[in-house]
Amino acid sequence: MAGAAAERQESGVVKAINDAVKKNKNQPIIVVAGSTKIGNISGAKKYSGRQESGSEPYTDVILTTKNKKDINLSLKGEAAPSLAGGGMRGLEAIVPGIAGRFMKAALKQLLKMGLEAGEKVPDVYGKISRVNKEKIVIGTRAMGGPIDYMYIGPMDVKSTYDPKKNTLTLNGTLTDSKTYAKTHDLYFRLRARREDQRFDPNAQQGGIPKIYGKSPSRGDSAGRIVVTDSVPKNAVIVEVQ
Repeated sequence: MAGAAAERQESGVVKAINDAVKKNKNQPIIVVAGSTKIGNISGAKKYSGRQESGSEPYTDVILTTKNKKDINLSLKGEAAPSLAGGGMRGLEAIVPGIAGRFMKAALKQLLKMGLEAGEKVPDVYGKISRVNKEKIVIGTRAMGGPIDYMYIGPMDVKSTYDPKKNTLTLNGTLTDSKTYAKTHDLYFRLRARREDQRFDPNAQQGGIPKIYGKSPSRGDSAGRIVVTDSVPKNAVIVEVQ
């Protein structure tokens, strides 16, 4: 369902922009979302391709401008959005060693809490240091980036086109990626890929803890790391430098 919702959001943004350009006799328009305005937009398209690692790309939608410059958007929902994908390989490509440091800190904290092998693992969050936030939010070309703006809004995209002002207003917010990184606390989130994965303090790969054991039903043998800007109350949080 999450994938279908994201696809709906991406398609909605692309359609709204391209329809507005057509209404403007195929001339550039101004896109407005929240307090941000981006002018000279001549069209929009979904990003095609994946990261070099094979993971989902950072960019979801590309805005094209009158001068043929691409503007990369990352689209997210409103509820605890995952801000950057790519898992451990993607994170290592941006800040070498950071994923391993997070996993080691997570394992240390879980053992300190008294978690035993075979028990269910709570989601673990790692607060990302200020110096690394911007790198992780923006990403690189190899990861299907870099991201110019974060668009966060409802999965069902609604828009209003004003021909007099030549503006298309979307029901989300656009924030340039550097500002987003500076104004939000960001966290790694480690969670199981399968409900039946349990704690294995000895599982590791390349000297890095995996924390999760193999799923009896599907065989998955690792968790999943994403980046988010919110954590639930009473979350297990570690510091990541």
